This record gives sequence, C-alpha cells and structure tokens, in this order.
Amino acid sequence: MNAIFNFVKDRAENLSNEVTQICSKLISFNTVNPPGRVRECVEYIEAYFKSLDVGTEVYARDPEKPNLVARIPGKRPSRILYLCHTDVVTEGSLESWTHDPFGGEVSEGKVWGRGATDMKGSCASAMVAAKILLDVDERERAYTEFWFTADEECGSSEGAKWLAETGRFRGDVCIVGDSFDSTPRKPAIDVGCKGSMGLTVKVKGRTAHGSTPFYGDNAVDKLLKLLECGRRISDFKLDVPPELESVIESSIRFALDDPDLTEEQKAAIMKQYHYPTVSLNLIRGGEKSNVVPDYAEASLDIRLTPGVDFKAVKKRLESLASSSGVRDYTLEWHVMKGYYESPSSKAVETLSRAVEEALGVKPTLKLMWGGTDGYYTHVVSGIPSPAFGAGVKGMAHAPDEYVTIENLVMTAKVYALLPLIYDG
Repeated sequence: MNAIFNFVKDRAENLSNEVTQICSKLISFNTVNPPGRVRECVEYIEAYFKSLDVGTEVYARDPEKPNLVARIPGKRPSRILYLCHTDVVTEGSLESWTHDPFGGEVSEGKVWGRGATDMKGSCASAMVAAKILLDVDERERAYTEFWFTADEECGSSEGAKWLAETGRFRGDVCIVGDSFDSTPRKPAIDVGCKGSMGLTVKVKGRTAHGSTPFYGDNAVDKLLKLLECGRRISDFKLDVPPELESVIESSIRFALDDPDLTEEQKAAIMKQYHYPTVSLNLIRGGEKSNVVPDYAEASLDIRLTPGVDFKAVKKRLESLASSSGVRDYTLEWHVMKGYYESPSSKAVETLSRAVEEALGVKPTLKLMWGGTDGYYTHVVSGIPSPAFGAGVKGMAHAPDEYVTIENLVMTAKVYALLPLIYDG
C-alpha cells in the first residue's frame, strides 16, 4: 500500500494549482445565507464531476438551494461520506475588507474571500480528492460519496437536516469538512462539537413619562437584573463524560498554543469545557427616549460540552432567574445538543491514521466550540461523524477570510487516503 499512498500524496501536490483555482471559483459565487442561493455554485461543482465522468444526483425542495452528491464506486468493504456545505455568512461591512469578499484572489499562498475557510476550501479539497481516487484501482478504494449541501448557516432545513430526516445519508463514517484549526505541521481532528442552548428572555413592564419613571415599571431595568443573574450560569460546573477528559485536555493545550492570547482569553479557554460559555448577543427594549419601556428582550447563546445534562443546566438557569426577584418574564429555549465520537472509536482511529499517513504527524483530538451539520449525520442518520478540513484558525466568519493553499493540499491528501484505509 505504500506505493499507492505515495502516489496519492504526490498527486495531491501536483494538483495544487487546480485545487487553488477551484477554491477561487467557488468563492466567486455569492452564496450568502440568507438568502442562501447556491444553485450556480452547485452547477459548477456538478459540471466538474461530469468532466470526470462521475455520477451525480441533486436533491432539492427549493430550486435555489440544491444539494449535490457525487458517487465514486469502490470495492473495499466500507461506505464513506464527505459532508461539505456551499452557503456562507454575510460579508458584513466592506470597510473591514482589504480583499474583494467574492473575488477569490490568490496571493501570499492564500485564497481570499468569504467562505474560504467556512467552508469552500474543504469543498475544493473534496473535489480534487475525488479526482485522485479515480486514478486508484477500484479494488483498492471504498465506495465514497461527496456531499455538497445547502443552508448550513441558517439551520440546514433545506440541507443536511432535511437530507438526514429523509434517509439520504447512509454510510460507515462521515467526515465533516467544517473544521478550522489544522495545519500540515499541527493537524487536528474534531471528535465532536458543543451543543447550544439558546435562551430568549422576555420581560413585560408598564409605560410612563421619562420624567416620572416611578409611575412606570421599567422593562429594561428588569431585564438587566435577570441577565445579571442568568450570566452566573458560567460558574455552574458541568458533569462531562469521563471518556472525554483526555480530549478536553488536548483541546485546551491545542487552543492555548497561541502566542497572541491575552491572559483573560487563556483563563476563558481553561474553563471552556467544564463550564457553560455564555454570550449576550441580542438585546432590545424601549421605543422612545422619554418613555419608560414596557417591553424588553434579550438572547443568550449558551454552549455546552456534548454529553452533559442539558436539563440540569436549564433547571439552574430557571433558579437563577427566580432569584432575581423580577416578575412578569418568560424564558424561551432553543436547544440543539452537540455530539461526540469516542476517541477510541473506529471512525476516529482510522481518520487519525489517514492524517498521520498524509502528513507524518499524529493529529490532536479535540472538540469544536461551534456546531456543524455533523449533528444530523451522527444523531439523525446514526453515522460516526468526526471532522477534518482545510479551514484556518480564527478565519471563519471573519473579514479578509482566507484559506492557505497548503491546507487545501493537506485536506485533499487526507480525503483521498481515507477510502484506501477504512474497512467497514
């Protein structure tokens, strides 16, 4: 097998220009979600696979949000899926960019633009990996599906969520391309991702003139009291699964290996997995500067390590809210649990082998802080779903987003090697 492995790695290096140009072209399609129109981007991907004589199929409820799968036959006894999404978040203010967010500019060993890291870079690597696999004897490779889905940035209702619920995903392992921290010298595999407990706090009050606030009941004041109590959930110790402790330890070490971190950031990273993280992201209240507000609301983004008891956290939050002394409020929950693969699972161990074979470096196992479509392949479809991809640390959703060319090649190598290693 060494000769085949070396062929795959050399082929990926030789296709460096091609994977770069594919990534640049993918970025040039404005697939910002909302509205999340990815049709033209998907048509380009489909045309690439057709040029390779690879069979494809499109699934779509909304014609502007199609999902594409390309299928590579194989004789090895396993079925491998790669999961990538084609939509991106908004570019935001252009004043924050020095590169055209949809220009796909190639310079300084990087491809620049919105979605380069999240996650058109991994899409490009997957496309080139498919091309490499076609040059390997069918008897040496596993049956492999490359999925390019819509709507990930807005809940996946037209993408992975719908595909999973309708039984389209079937396989022994699914590699999620949403992974943002690897380099060829310091690769990492995400064995899972955190869950989210979105909390919307709504408070009622009573209006009055701003000059006589004592005749009113200020909803904003009440909301602030609730938030002050609610944010104390960040001191609530979580009961994490014991088998994740080693992954948590390596995740923390991996994240702390950054010379630009402040002491405050280091302290937050140390607490990241054993305590909830809380971010106050939205707050609304008041209609006029001289009127006491009779309504206010805020949204908290609470993230929890997978495998912990969400009900215990919810109960604690309700207790904290009650301790505020505020009346006339409601709490609305929007829960999406995370997931994880056991670090000793076949999926994680075999992906680790592929990474080490590709790069000569043993990967770090860690947990992703955000969420991915891997939730649907793991929880709904029942497929082990570790993550590895081309994304660059700190670049997801950022201005002047980029992906490095070396990361594109790195990911193409790993994606092309795994079907030669994995046995069902």
